[in-house]
Amino acid sequence: MSRVKLIFAMLVLAAFVGIVPQVQATTTVEVTIAGSSATWQTLALGAYSLACAGANPCATVGGIQGGHWTSNGNLVNLTDTRVGVNVDAGNIWVVWNPGATKVWSFTKVDSVVGDRCYFAQPQCSVSAPLANLEGSGTNEIASNLWGDGSSDQALPSAVQSLLTTGIAVNVAATDIRPEDAAFAVCRVNSILGAGTYGGAASDGLDGLGYNAVNASGVCPADGLGASSGAYAGTPIKSGYPSSTAQANVLSFNIKGKDPVSGTTIPAFTVVEVGATPVVFITAHNGTGVLSNLTNATPQELQQAFSGAWCDAGAFSIPTAVPGTYVAGGIGIFLREPLSGTYNTTEATVMRHPTVYGGAGPDTILGVSMETGVGANNPLAGQSGTCASSDGKGARYRGIGTSEEVKWVQKSAANIGLDGIGYTFFSYGNVGSIANNTSYSYITLNNVDPIFQSYGPQSSTGTGFDPGQPATAANPGLIPAAANLPCSGAFPCPESSIWANGLSFPNLRNGTYPAWSIVRLVSNGTPLTNAKALVVSSQKFVVDDVPDYVPATAVKSGTTVLDPGLLLVRSHYQQYDGAHNLLGVAPVNSGTKEAGGDMGGTILTCSSLTKCPATTQEVQGNQGVQVRP
Repeated sequence: MSRVKLIFAMLVLAAFVGIVPQVQATTTVEVTIAGSSATWQTLALGAYSLACAGANPCATVGGIQGGHWTSNGNLVNLTDTRVGVNVDAGNIWVVWNPGATKVWSFTKVDSVVGDRCYFAQPQCSVSAPLANLEGSGTNEIASNLWGDGSSDQALPSAVQSLLTTGIAVNVAATDIRPEDAAFAVCRVNSILGAGTYGGAASDGLDGLGYNAVNASGVCPADGLGASSGAYAGTPIKSGYPSSTAQANVLSFNIKGKDPVSGTTIPAFTVVEVGATPVVFITAHNGTGVLSNLTNATPQELQQAFSGAWCDAGAFSIPTAVPGTYVAGGIGIFLREPLSGTYNTTEATVMRHPTVYGGAGPDTILGVSMETGVGANNPLAGQSGTCASSDGKGARYRGIGTSEEVKWVQKSAANIGLDGIGYTFFSYGNVGSIANNTSYSYITLNNVDPIFQSYGPQSSTGTGFDPGQPATAANPGLIPAAANLPCSGAFPCPESSIWANGLSFPNLRNGTYPAWSIVRLVSNGTPLTNAKALVVSSQKFVVDDVPDYVPATAVKSGTTVLDPGLLLVRSHYQQYDGAHNLLGVAPVNSGTKEAGGDMGGTILTCSSLTKCPATTQEVQGNQGVQVRP
């Protein structure tokens, strides 16, 4: 048969059996994010808005409707293969456009894990067994927030295939800057003790002891080999009953070459998303000794969280008898020191940044939460980790935001005591203990982290924000969706929740000190996509779910809905325990923002583009200090 006749015969056969040649569309990965949970929800809403191009409902192309899928139960793995195979489990949202030609995803873990998974070369992969990706999702984000009332849908086969094969992380979500994340991992992945730079002036906590190879607080040198033991430390374990959660301790660099593989690390850009406050939360349904705790100073919190006094007496809560104070053991709940929440709290409230090498005697500006923890891994109420109490109080470790909040929620059930912990505030983070008189949040130095003024609304609402609980057995009732003025549910704009129309007023005015800016870190095309995602998500944080203060102005046309964050923290040169510099010289703001800033002093900007250039200033018990 001739070639022409053969082609003709094949065409006839195709027509006869109804075969029409089709081209399989390629699914493009827009962003694969890993890291902090602080922006997990609003970035999902922003991704869905981009995927559907504002359509309501989302369109269908090629039989595939644009959709979303969420998981709980830590079904998805972040795998780092540089030193053996190290897996961090997390929860994920996945969004895809009509036809599933584009896909966005975000796996929430700790900030430092997200930073490490992005900077590692090769980058961590996000994957899961097919069995974990089947079904229609678990609706971790309420259906009424997506814009079209949709519930989770089953993942298209093309998206399932990507996730079973594995997708490289190309964006980090982090509560702290990359330089601060690098500092955190050097501190954790080293011998317990004083670094050579701190010497006799150190508190002995420049290194935290999760690796016996590296000098205290010092990052390992490059090229030692994966078998050297320098790059992988002992995982930090959870102290929660029956929990198997742990945080892997693995080295990474933020510039130059990967310390293990030797592969060059691409230049990166940091995109600010928004600022969120750390809130101290209490349970007082155990012994009731914390029932009247409404405020704490940083020094009081340092006493408790350092283990100096695991007792209600640390907070000077007055009794009915003048001159006497409530006493009784309490549970103190710490996060893992690779957490962005932990490092923000450590730097703004507890130990603060060190000022080794300065002219003054005060080189440690506070007291660390790791005081007395030593080799207790997990930290689970061991004797000797609390130096002074009535013998009942103790400290415990939780891994991840959900475990930290669960420790507070189950304090009475697990240890028979009242307890205190901390978390970045969002309605989702505190939902399990909100609107419940057994739990409270407290002010810091008498400044409320959420509302303008502390306490329940008066009968007329005068002097308080509309979103505050109207009645409460305690003044610090944690707000829930049920307390919202928008029919007790989200979506609810910030202009309805706060009397002045803008969220978290005391964070914005600079009087509440414990907060951080949540960022995305990326490069290349994923960076472009991440920037678009931030712009999209910030509209939701103003109009629907105000989880944080947007970093930049949010507009509707030419109308400014929110001016953005008019504050910056003084950035400073970050360094390890031997004074090796981490990252480049500090710059406070703008496109060249650089340096560490957790614990930097708060500076007020006259506009989003005009911020003070003062660097190297940090805060502490002694007030503003200059970091040498």
